Amino acid sequence: MWVFGYGSLIWKVDFPYEEKRIGYIKGFSRRFWQGSTDHRGVPGKPGRVVTLVEDPEGCVWGVAYKLPTGREQEVKSYLDYREKGGYQVIAVTFHPRPPLTPPPSQTLLYIGSQDNPDYLGPAPLEEIANQIVNSTGPSGQNTEYLFQLADAVRTILPEDSDTHLFSLETLVKERLQNVQKHSHTQTG
Repeated sequence: MWVFGYGSLIWKVDFPYEEKRIGYIKGFSRRFWQGSTDHRGVPGKPGRVVTLVEDPEGCVWGVAYKLPTGREQEVKSYLDYREKGGYQVIAVTFHPRPPLTPPPSQTLLYIGSQDNPDYLGPAPLEEIANQIVNSTGPSGQNTEYLFQLADAVRTILPEDSDTHLFSLETLVKERLQNVQKHSHTQTG
């Protein structure tokens, strides 16, 4: 059993696996359209984390993990709990980065569909950036999630020119610098 990671599963690998492969799936785009009230925000003030949205021209790079033989259900149960905030599991075709062998026969994917209660949907990037800057939850600041994901994609998946992710990273960094400048002028 293989699981495809496109968000925190790329950089927060807190589960056992036998093998990992870098590659991509087609027909989707990664977007910060999923609300998080259990990790990067709280009820009433959700953070924003990534989900995938259908996009006929889309291609999302990520990492596929082979769950340990004999422990697949145990590890999947853990991932089901970790990704409980509005995510459902679907099967997708995974394309490994060349020159790897043929793709795993079935790759599972956690996706926050539009009908889940935590789905926030599209919004202007500026609004998403403000929400990320101002959100914190039990797993930490929402900005950390964004920066960790952007760093991981840049490092592990240089083929991925995810403009949504990197534009959002730039906006959030600008907002944080403006907050710092503003606080220095008030205290200095």
